[in-house]
Amino acid sequence: MNCMMWFGILIVFFTATACTQTAEISVRGINFNENQIVQGQQIYAQFCASCHGANGEGQFPDAPLVPDSTGRFGAPPHTGAGHTWHHGDELLIRYVQEGGMGSPSSFYPMPAFGDSLTEDDILLVIAYLKTLWNDEQRAYQQQATEAEHSN
Repeated sequence: MNCMMWFGILIVFFTATACTQTAEISVRGINFNENQIVQGQQIYAQFCASCHGANGEGQFPDAPLVPDSTGRFGAPPHTGAGHTWHHGDELLIRYVQEGGMGSPSSFYPMPAFGDSLTEDDILLVIAYLKTLWNDEQRAYQQQATEAEHSN
């Protein structure tokens, strides 16, 4: 094999490696690695995707932030197109544990998962959700998390 071919293989390898690295993700100040984020994605697929979409696109992906014919909002997207990234970690954890999300006449209610998922499971899911946001959204969400602790 000549030098140019090896060089090309190395470029492809390093480009692929760089593109698959996840930004540092933390929840409650705990850093999560790629394996843990994959675990969070698996838990999300099992417990959350049926309402929030396989890729976090929301219950009604064509109009995720518009009420349906019943006048209720569906499960929101968790991507950057949604508003999950506007909330701090503690509020997100509480929503998953306790369910709710407003008036059942305005929203499809979210079930509580506090009896189905451990706190560690919930942290893994939230870590995964943070991978669906861009750097600016993660920074905003981190500020919301810090504001929770200063109150």
